[in-house]
Amino acid sequence: MPDRHEKLAQAVDLVLTLAATRYGRSMAELTAQFSCGRRTIERLFAALRQAGLDVEEVPSDLREKRWRIPQSRLLGAVRLSAEEVAEIDAAGKRLARAGYAARANLLAATATKLRAMMDEAARRRAEPDVEALLAAEGLASRPGPRIGLADGVIETLRHALLAARRVRIRYRNAGGEEREHLVEPCGLLYGDRPYLLGLVVGKAEPVTWRLDRVISLEVTGEAFAPRAGHDVASLMADCFGIWRDTPVQVVLRFAPSSAADAANWVFHASQTQERAPDGALMVRFRAGGLREMAFHLATWGEAVEVLEPPALREELVNLGRLLLRRHGAEATSDERLPGPKAA
Repeated sequence: MPDRHEKLAQAVDLVLTLAATRYGRSMAELTAQFSCGRRTIERLFAALRQAGLDVEEVPSDLREKRWRIPQSRLLGAVRLSAEEVAEIDAAGKRLARAGYAARANLLAATATKLRAMMDEAARRRAEPDVEALLAAEGLASRPGPRIGLADGVIETLRHALLAARRVRIRYRNAGGEEREHLVEPCGLLYGDRPYLLGLVVGKAEPVTWRLDRVISLEVTGEAFAPRAGHDVASLMADCFGIWRDTPVQVVLRFAPSSAADAANWVFHASQTQERAPDGALMVRFRAGGLREMAFHLATWGEAVEVLEPPALREELVNLGRLLLRRHGAEATSDERLPGPKAA
């Protein structure tokens, strides 16, 4: 009996997953989600079809086939707004970041079930990049200094993300030149400055756009299907901050007096932590964005030492030299700040 119940629960979860997606799920995604082999998913497909549920292939330009279950009239009769489902999803993300994994999983499961109950038009509006929504809301409530933006920029981008619509941006680059771009928004990044991560139509590599340099912004009527692997989490997985640089191996040593504080920080998703015999904390991760790492590590003062890579040590040294030069320190930078250790 327990095995039968487990199979039933797995089948129900599969129905909800396939009914809650607009673009379908690939076989690789399903086998990973359900921790099973391809044949198990195929058997579940056969059982669902035998029960009268049509598992259909979704038309796609991708090489890998994708599958979904069309909504029934009963499920389509339930009216839910995109904002309601997105808010539940975002709340789950907040709980996960705060360390409440069990509660976060409950909300994630609830959001999946609600998507399965929505009609096609509402679901099309309810597939936001949740990280982008968190970014937009975090920007509004984040304490401390922040850069000023033109009215309505965040709200307009939020609408475009929710509706999966291209945006037309008039943008001023660092040299002061103004140009217009047609962009497929992937999500928002926020820190000292907020950025849009998006794909220029006709180009393969994503671009980051400083929102304070956006002169005008318009949501077009052109829908687009998000490209596989171009969500914020995937694109920024190897980054320390907002810049997409080549990842390098980073090793940091936090002094014993600061080890407890440092242990509570997540410097990067790939990090590992280890206590040294003297009580220091060793932190290792792989990421790109050395300049942003240097800016952050400077706030730790003498509590942190960069062991790898030498280029990150050099970034810190150069930052110190620039600060000393600008603020008129009497001593030279060589007297006040040591250079990087030899490799």
